[in-house]
Amino acid sequence: MKTPTLEWSRQRGSLLLLLLGLAAIGAAVAIVLGRAPGPLPSITITAGSLATTRAAMARTLVAALAARGLHARLVETSTAVEALEKVDGGIIDFALVADFSSTTGLEHVREVAPLYVEALHLLVKSELADAASRSLAALRGHTVDIGPVEAANAKLSLAVLAFAGITPTDAPDGKGYVARHLDRDELLVLAERGDPAVLPDAVTHLGTVPSKIAIDLVRDGGYRLVALPFAEAFRLNSLIADDGGKDDLGGVQRQHLVDTVIPAFMYEIDPPIPAEPLHTLGARLLLTANDAVSPAVVELVLDTLFGTRIARVAYPPLDRSVFAVAPLLDRHAGTLAYIRRDQPFVTQETVNSLSNYVSVIGPLAGGTLFFWQWVRQRAQRSRDRMFGSYLLRTADIERRVSSLELAATLELEPLAALQREVLELKADALQRFAAGDLGSQTALTDLLMPLNAVRDHIGELILHVRENLEQQAEAEGRSATALWKDAIKPDEPT
Repeated sequence: MKTPTLEWSRQRGSLLLLLLGLAAIGAAVAIVLGRAPGPLPSITITAGSLATTRAAMARTLVAALAARGLHARLVETSTAVEALEKVDGGIIDFALVADFSSTTGLEHVREVAPLYVEALHLLVKSELADAASRSLAALRGHTVDIGPVEAANAKLSLAVLAFAGITPTDAPDGKGYVARHLDRDELLVLAERGDPAVLPDAVTHLGTVPSKIAIDLVRDGGYRLVALPFAEAFRLNSLIADDGGKDDLGGVQRQHLVDTVIPAFMYEIDPPIPAEPLHTLGARLLLTANDAVSPAVVELVLDTLFGTRIARVAYPPLDRSVFAVAPLLDRHAGTLAYIRRDQPFVTQETVNSLSNYVSVIGPLAGGTLFFWQWVRQRAQRSRDRMFGSYLLRTADIERRVSSLELAATLELEPLAALQREVLELKADALQRFAAGDLGSQTALTDLLMPLNAVRDHIGELILHVRENLEQQAEAEGRSATALWKDAIKPDEPT
């Protein structure tokens, strides 16, 4: 019959197992729920003026994000300075700006990805275009719209025209152009009026190719494109500039500008505008974000940019090789995660690191192996010496047994002493084996076989002596026990 204590112990053990099982299931459910993506937040994006191709591309991005479950809203800003300040303050999440825009003092703005190269369009009225194509000095004394004062377009235009040797009329030389600062909506309204007299003689516009504003000015305002083929000279001149690569007019970081090409026939077929591929200055469009934006959201935005048709809507197409360009700002945590995700598991850096580890671990492992073999062989030699000593002692006992056996008389006491010695030797061998000093069980077996053989042989001799003592006792009329005691412990001489 089971005791109550035993029954309670079993019930308590079953209850404990049940609780542990439920806890494991709860932990698994918590992990699954913790990994399940939560609802995506709504984000805001600015691309500057809503009338530009840049904004059109941003609208395409917003639509693509909506198809992936992320609601995005496009916000208009007047300048890159305003856009970056609002991103830094967390008012806007993402901003598309030119990569030469100043980010000084903006602690919370992070780089998400460099995107397309935007082209600086110099559009000149038809009657002035040929002269301006030969020399930009033809713009002296004419009006040039460079956009709002604080806009990136105005800063770049001032720097480029200054590099070409022409400055606004309020500059010290007094032989420049008349700068106008129309916003894009004002300029397009003037173009739609169809009155060339109210339009500026030239317009500069930094925009994605093709540019909506450039199309409107070419078709409605009669403008033509003029090349600015000195991008490399403009950029390399920053090496000798006293201001560290920034121009006094515009504060542009010239090292970020590149040569880009507007394809022939881009803005008009007949007559072709431009008539041939036209070189001009290019600035890469940069997607930035506030550092507090979720890395998961940033990864989704990058997946959308590089994994949908958005990558092909501009010229040249966008691909992931842009991440090979050194970043201008600290990269967003989501960007770093996105780059790591697309990197191969085995890279050259991994191979180099593995090679370094192998160069250290190889000799270390070899030295450790040799040392282990030395210790192992030393231990084996010690065991071999011990095994040999036991065999020699066994052989010595056998020799003494043989001597006793061949003697004239076979005495009991020496045989008993040798039997005790054999048993002590066997006990010592078993203790050494239990302590691991004697080696494997095979070695023990090889040692015990001769020991047992000697023990058995001595036992047979002792039995033979006992039979003789019994016969002697019967002949002398004494007890066998008394004779046995005398044989084991003979009388000491007096």
